[in-house]
Amino acid sequence: MAKIELELVKRILKRAELESDVLSEIMGELQSVVEEETEPTEPKIAPVKKQFVVLVADNDDVLAGHELAGWVLQLPEDEPMQSVEDKVKCAAKAFNLSKKGRRYPVSTVGETCENVPARIFKEQKLWLKTKEPVLLVPVKNQLQLDQVDLKNFNDNYSEEDVF
Repeated sequence: MAKIELELVKRILKRAELESDVLSEIMGELQSVVEEETEPTEPKIAPVKKQFVVLVADNDDVLAGHELAGWVLQLPEDEPMQSVEDKVKCAAKAFNLSKKGRRYPVSTVGETCENVPARIFKEQKLWLKTKEPVLLVPVKNQLQLDQVDLKNFNDNYSEEDVF
């Protein structure tokens, strides 16, 4: 719908040689409609700040040699990270109570992440970023940069370029 300034409408109506009382009535109606549209109906809600939840730092080599998979999720910053498991369980329960969930119920975290719609996660204030599992690579938190061999890294960089 095109937006037209009220002054332009007023000039066009004057050219049509309408009576002044009809012209003022029409302009008053137009002015009230414009004022109604410009008033905000609801105040904007600030977006929720979220934090990601996947981190595997394995300094003691407890996870070394294990193949791990996980899912990346987001939850509000003010929520404790320990609540993620409970929220996923609640989302699975809510899905299983739905019509589709009664037909194809979920029973594992993987099935929940792959099959439950985003709106159900959002009701739990949880945002699923990966429906498919992501492989987790356990790493030590300390970097041993003096042991890095740049010759095997990439032929495009030399030590002078990097340092």
